[in-house]
Amino acid sequence: MYLNNLKLLFPTFALVCLSNASLASGISRDVRESAGIEQTEQNGGYFELGVGISSQNKIIFKGNEDENKTGLGARINLGYQWNGLFVDLNDDDGFSFGYNAINTEHWSYDLIGGRLLGIDKDNSDDFEVLRKRESAATFGVRATGFYDNHIFQFEVRQAQHDDFDGTQASILAGTSWQYRNLNTHLIAGIHYSSSGINDYYWGVNSEEATSEFAEYQLDDSVSFSTELGMTYPLSESWIVKGKLNYAYGSEEFANSPLRADDSQHFVSASAAIIYVF
Repeated sequence: MYLNNLKLLFPTFALVCLSNASLASGISRDVRESAGIEQTEQNGGYFELGVGISSQNKIIFKGNEDENKTGLGARINLGYQWNGLFVDLNDDDGFSFGYNAINTEHWSYDLIGGRLLGIDKDNSDDFEVLRKRESAATFGVRATGFYDNHIFQFEVRQAQHDDFDGTQASILAGTSWQYRNLNTHLIAGIHYSSSGINDYYWGVNSEEATSEFAEYQLDDSVSFSTELGMTYPLSESWIVKGKLNYAYGSEEFANSPLRADDSQHFVSASAAIIYVF
């Protein structure tokens, strides 16, 4: 169920960085928990189970205009690190894995991998006439800096696929502040995606073009994102968290024939109650 939810959410996050897994043990979780450099070296893991509700003006694919924009679903967050090797799956940052290679006084350096999720007829029945845009692996490097309650992150990844190659990169900054038991955080980011990735997933080539899906080619793109969130512990095991996200996508994605509209502004809100094991 959780992986299916990620695939449904992917189109909106694609405008941000063409990946549902832009971060691992990511800046969202680290900022929310006011994590420091010492946490990047610790062995161990976490497992959280809960339920949440979300609402968003997400990307609507052509032929799927009636898709529900509000939903209630399970929240399963888990991760583990052992001697630098880590894997993460959470509703903040998606799925990723890697190796924590180097740590200094303020900076942590990782080798990181993840997935770009595909687009096919499961997203819209109208895509039956189009080629399947397959999932692809991504591999790269990431640097995360910890300065008091402020966290900075730089990441570059290369996509691996037989039909295309491309690069994606991001720069993020986050901060948090505490008022009694309430933790509030703010994150802002700039995201780059190269033409190879953009065109494979959101373009229409000459061989598949029809009267409904005109031929379309994409260039490089830059997008922006922000997140405002709050976390409040009800007890040692129960927490409530909520967040408001805004993303601004480029015209490259807005004009894709796969889309039902040309919106470049995306807002989402979610709230969840989580049990921490």
